[in-house]
Amino acid sequence: MKRILPLLMAALLLPALSMGAAAAGQAEIVRAFGAGETLYTYVDLGEGGQPITRAEATLDGRTFQTTGRLETVRQAGSPVSYLLMVDASTSMPGFQEDVVGFAESLAEHSGENTRFTLATFGDGFQVIGQDVAPEEVPEQLAGLQYSEPITQLHSAIGQALDYFESLPRQGNELRSLVILTDAVEYDPQGGIPYDTLLERIESSDVMLHAIGFGGDRAALDRLNQLVEASDGSQWEIGEACTADQAADQLVEYTGRLFVLGFDLSGYVSDGEEQPLSLVFSSGAELVGQAESQVALPVSQDPGTEPDSGTELPAPEPGGGAPAAQPAAPEEQPEPSALPLAPGVGAAVLVVILAAVVLGRRKKPEEVPQPAPVGIYMRLEVVRGVQRTERTEFTLRDELHIGRDPACDIAFDDETLSLRNSRVFLDQGAVYLEDLQSQNGTRVNGTPVYAPVRLRSGDEISVGSASFRLKF
Repeated sequence: MKRILPLLMAALLLPALSMGAAAAGQAEIVRAFGAGETLYTYVDLGEGGQPITRAEATLDGRTFQTTGRLETVRQAGSPVSYLLMVDASTSMPGFQEDVVGFAESLAEHSGENTRFTLATFGDGFQVIGQDVAPEEVPEQLAGLQYSEPITQLHSAIGQALDYFESLPRQGNELRSLVILTDAVEYDPQGGIPYDTLLERIESSDVMLHAIGFGGDRAALDRLNQLVEASDGSQWEIGEACTADQAADQLVEYTGRLFVLGFDLSGYVSDGEEQPLSLVFSSGAELVGQAESQVALPVSQDPGTEPDSGTELPAPEPGGGAPAAQPAAPEEQPEPSALPLAPGVGAAVLVVILAAVVLGRRKKPEEVPQPAPVGIYMRLEVVRGVQRTERTEFTLRDELHIGRDPACDIAFDDETLSLRNSRVFLDQGAVYLEDLQSQNGTRVNGTPVYAPVRLRSGDEISVGSASFRLKF
């Protein structure tokens, strides 16, 4: 009987354990990325379910807690930023009504903390409206002219990601790029290679969605692969799905996502991809568990933090005994105190002299701090005349770009400001900032309004000059 009871209890518990495992398997990490000392995740726990009261992230065997309330985008009214990028090529006029209908429905049903940016692409990427009021979105798109003979789809996606990265993040903001296109690319210049763009999308904090038009199956399938790389969704407008339905489904999906931040203070990242595990609980019950991979920015050299391998200063002669020595005479009988006084004074004098000598000898032995490790960069001039022949740099703090010969990268160009821009390091990443120059700074054709992250080979344009930094 004693043997049968444990078997019966195990049989009764097995369904409950199976249900718990199934519930835990429903969670999905849609995006995971680092910003400063915070790990952000977009998580889909499915529809309905229990309220989440606790969430933990595990990296390298260490557990980190969330930094805010555990609510969905809809519950918390979290900020959502949509960049609607419309294909303005000559193959798109027949779909204008659906383009406007989708935008109108999306703007109408999105939350109050939703921001809209409008852009077009064809022969290049162009922002046509920033922070557009929801009620003005369909009106602006209704006035578009579809006259572009070229469709630089891949380059436009890369430039749209550049644009998002140039904007400061609003905490747990959810960023989505929505492309409205027939997906047929015609770029005589070649554009960004497909595999390069795919890799970039996978590592971006921006979710990519697409509204597909037309019947080019191969083109729409290639676009869908890019969308899936960011765990986004693609809707193809036709009999099976209307523009209004696509907008409603996007709003519903966005609203149920959890945008969670985990405080990584004290965590040191080497920039390599590593496993990430999330656990979600409701009270004492496990309701969700998910795993993914994340590559966090390389942590900056702590510099001011003490080196755990630094040796402590050598103890002075006596090794702590001087504090005990004054008490020794007090313990001696009074008759012997006076004879000991000269000896104690001599000992104290010896200790003082030894400390002075050791102090003087220690100073030359101090190990100098090593110079901060920098990033090697090679300059490739695309257009313009350099004032110097220097083409190699080590970025440790910042590099200045301008017309002034004192700049690290100087061009003989009257359209350039004396100090036009700067390249600098932040959290181990390379950034470019325009220094309120007269004619601005561009990266891959996109104006720089705020510090933007640079990648090796990006084309930087200042004045009439342009160049690339390889690193």
